[in-house]
Amino acid sequence: MLLVRLNVFVSFASLVLLPSAAKAEEKAGIISGNDIGAMVLALFAVLAVIVVLASLLKRFNLKFQGASGLKVLSSVSLGPKERLVIVDVGGQKLLLGVTQQRIECLKELPGDINLEGKQEQ
Repeated sequence: MLLVRLNVFVSFASLVLLPSAAKAEEKAGIISGNDIGAMVLALFAVLAVIVVLASLLKRFNLKFQGASGLKVLSSVSLGPKERLVIVDVGGQKLLLGVTQQRIECLKELPGDINLEGKQEQ
């Protein structure tokens, strides 16, 4: 809504203060078919770049984690806001219970625990 008002104000100001600029704006307001084709082509190019980057992130499983010493190994949802999470903190594996109000360490797990069919070493 604010942009519409700003656009109306700018158009009015250009008509009152710069009549020659208003005439040039009227002539430049015509969009040709080539311009529309170029805009559509640019839109598809941007969308293609977004899709390619998203697929690369998914393929290489790139995740941005803030803490370098903390890694989430597994997570299971128990309800809408409850989870069981296995994390690796400095080589030590912990089973955490996560709720909306608190996070509690339920158990310290052995270092050679088998997760997702892989043997951790």
